[in-house]
Amino acid sequence: MRIRRATERDLEIIKSWTSVGRLEERTCRPVKNGRHVPSSGKVVRLAYFVDGQKNPVGKFDVFDFNTRNRSAEFGIMIDPECRGLGHGRQMVADCLDYLFATTNLNKLYGQTGEFNQAAVGLLKKLGFHRDAVLRQHHELDGGLYDDYVFSILREEWLSRKKVKRK
Repeated sequence: MRIRRATERDLEIIKSWTSVGRLEERTCRPVKNGRHVPSSGKVVRLAYFVDGQKNPVGKFDVFDFNTRNRSAEFGIMIDPECRGLGHGRQMVADCLDYLFATTNLNKLYGQTGEFNQAAVGLLKKLGFHRDAVLRQHHELDGGLYDDYVFSILREEWLSRKKVKRK
């Protein structure tokens, strides 16, 4: 398996999987001249491939970069036809390796609905910590559900990788 920055062609394929999500206001920004510096809007999109396939099987987006806290939010998506095959777990692990090796990020965090048990299970298996429960934060089909915020720190990820190598 491999990672690369998503090309325009990859983004067209990925775009067919889902609609674009909403961006929300962010907090804890760096301060300049007494004011919070707004998010740059920068998004790093990584497309994920399985050897022998020409189309991406997943995407890993990193956004809401906070230079003050050295953190960023991420979102993932796996092609619906490729779910349940272990690609999500491998993609997230490979992307964490890549991001912690090529950036100064200290923390990556993501948010998912309580009903998304596949994502909740994946994040727990990879060593993410559930930091918060946003109560009735997510509307789906007329119902309100809790959202969970998960994070992993650089030191936790690197420590986990060392334990697995032994």
